[in-house]
Amino acid sequence: MSKPILVMMGGASAEHEVSVVTGLQALERLDRSAYVPHVIFVAKSGEPFLLPGLRDRTGFSRARRVPVSFGLDGRGGFVRTAGWLGKIIRPYAALLAFHGGLGESGPAQGLLESVEIPFTSASVEGSVVAMNKQLTKLVARDAGIPTVPGVSLFAEDIRANVSAAAEHALASLSLPVIVKPSHFGSSIGIHVAKTRVELEKHLMEASFMDSEAIVESYLDPRTELNCAVRRVNGKVQASEIERPMSRDEILSFADKYQRGGKKTGGSMASLDRELPAKINPATREAIQAMAKRAFLACRCKGMVRIDFILDRNGDAYLNEVNPIPGSLAFYLWEATGVSYTEQLTALIEQAVRDADGLREKRLDYASDIIEKFAATGRQ
Repeated sequence: MSKPILVMMGGASAEHEVSVVTGLQALERLDRSAYVPHVIFVAKSGEPFLLPGLRDRTGFSRARRVPVSFGLDGRGGFVRTAGWLGKIIRPYAALLAFHGGLGESGPAQGLLESVEIPFTSASVEGSVVAMNKQLTKLVARDAGIPTVPGVSLFAEDIRANVSAAAEHALASLSLPVIVKPSHFGSSIGIHVAKTRVELEKHLMEASFMDSEAIVESYLDPRTELNCAVRRVNGKVQASEIERPMSRDEILSFADKYQRGGKKTGGSMASLDRELPAKINPATREAIQAMAKRAFLACRCKGMVRIDFILDRNGDAYLNEVNPIPGSLAFYLWEATGVSYTEQLTALIEQAVRDADGLREKRLDYASDIIEKFAATGRQ
């Protein structure tokens, strides 16, 4: 019998539209002989809706939106539509296609964990680490993985004295530098600052976009390389490596989503790329090994994409970890001979195994402290 699957997309995020594209791509490639999809669309306001009957991208704009809530009872987690005669769906798992915002950074994962619905992404812990670029750097360095030199600045400190914030960054870095919000993806808000004036300008911009900003050395020339990592049947695997091609100084939102062909335009699959990347075998093996080490160090689950930068000497640095990458990075696994449908099935089944393992570790530590407290009476 086919198992009910939630395909969750959208959300209160600057990457809302990109998330919808990823979700619809996944919806169309699910194995319908094994799973029955139920699309949960989260509006930019944060309100979740069921889109009943949606099966492909062509029906998205006219799909009916039915408000839903999540719950847990003796039979497990469920989604209920609004109204007295609300429909109840008891999902086998949730396939997450969120990018940025509350969908990728942990809150959505916490909701699903609390109602015991397995999901295809990192846990709350891993999502928080991976979505904060500074925390990612700290964890990676502790695991012996090189990262680009940089400093972190809080938004409140930048707005209080942007000149002092710039001075703090330049005390350990030399111009040019890259300025970026700590929690954003899809290259949103990233700028190269070549002068002190540009640095202060981009710091101030970042302070109004995010609670924290990162300033990093700008490696020039630089080669950007991406590698996906997943866990299947307990084994951590690394994908083929791509070299994304940029028309700008750094890989931009336009490069990623707005310059592809009609067939895949609007998704990471539309990016101009060199796949496999033309790098020497030793570099390829080193990056795949670092990617798998970063996956474990950042407490990731499901499938992530990890981005690296090569400097002029061929040294590799971890750039960032994407806990739910654009298009779920399906093209990187297709380059290794794994179809997108096979990838989705592996993700879903691993999510269920992960949830089962978590339940097995749940500790019920019995004691009589409540009874003793209640027996003391009000004091």
